[in-house]
Amino acid sequence: MQRMLVRRSDGAVETSADLALLADALRDPHCTIWVDVEGEPAESITALAARFDLHPVTLEDFINRNQRPKIEEFDQYIFVVIHALQPIRDDELVTEELHVALKQNCLLTVHDRPLDLAKRVFDRCVADPKPLQNGPSFLLYLLSDAVVDGYFPILDALGDEIDTLEDAVVETPARARMRRIFEIKRVVVQLRKIVSPQREVYNTLSRRDYAYIDARTAVYFRDVHDHLVRAFEVIDSYRDLVANILDAYLAAISVRLGQVMKQLTVIATIFMPLSFLTGFFGMNFTRIPFDHAWLLGLVLAMMAGLPVAMLIFFARRGWLTDERRITSWARLRAWLRRRR
Repeated sequence: MQRMLVRRSDGAVETSADLALLADALRDPHCTIWVDVEGEPAESITALAARFDLHPVTLEDFINRNQRPKIEEFDQYIFVVIHALQPIRDDELVTEELHVALKQNCLLTVHDRPLDLAKRVFDRCVADPKPLQNGPSFLLYLLSDAVVDGYFPILDALGDEIDTLEDAVVETPARARMRRIFEIKRVVVQLRKIVSPQREVYNTLSRRDYAYIDARTAVYFRDVHDHLVRAFEVIDSYRDLVANILDAYLAAISVRLGQVMKQLTVIATIFMPLSFLTGFFGMNFTRIPFDHAWLLGLVLAMMAGLPVAMLIFFARRGWLTDERRITSWARLRAWLRRRR
């Protein structure tokens, strides 16, 4: 799909999908032209690039849209690659590349899929043509501002997810939590790879004097750069939070493992004297137990009472629970009821 917006030198505004009028508009230096190309095949983009007299390197980037955010300066235009973010779905960060060629009186934008922000800016300029008076560089600012503003709802949603995950890890450090930690970590790394070079692009646009960018518009690009700096700082804080959550998960797993080992040690310790007694009295004597029948009852009483005594001793020492020591019978009974 192709659409074109033209503001004539007399202030008249035209919208058309017919590019036959493009050649006449390009010859008028006082016109402001915006051509938006969406999902067109390579042949159509090649024909359009010939009309704009674009370099073959730029044409290659238009066709093979797998570029990082960047800015390149040519004799008759500047070429900018911007990444817009789509809402995160199925733990995948989806971006849409917006390729822009900015000439003295024309703005050409190319993207694969429908881009809602480009449509919003286009419809805004149709409804209110005043921004077109500032030239195509101001249109580039409007698109850039819409792209960067779309970052923050996604960052806010990701921040809420990180907070929820942090609480869940502290409460129940399950294996699924670790998988979720690495999924969010991958999204944060992808965000950083997008925002970091894009921040440099707008730093260049706001500080260098380009012939195709009005001096008054450079101030607006500085504002976009400030927003990207803030987004980058938020992403860096998220990266630290995710790393802390991973450390907390590993610490919680280690603590839980220590609790399990402690309980197993207590159980083994309780059965240790029982093993000694049964082994000792299970030896091959002439008469069991010796010459006195009451000794059997005594041994059985010892085998029944010794674990109970050891359990009470461990509980009073605080070895059975993370809570403070159990120092009374009432607290011991309450602890046993909770365990049931």
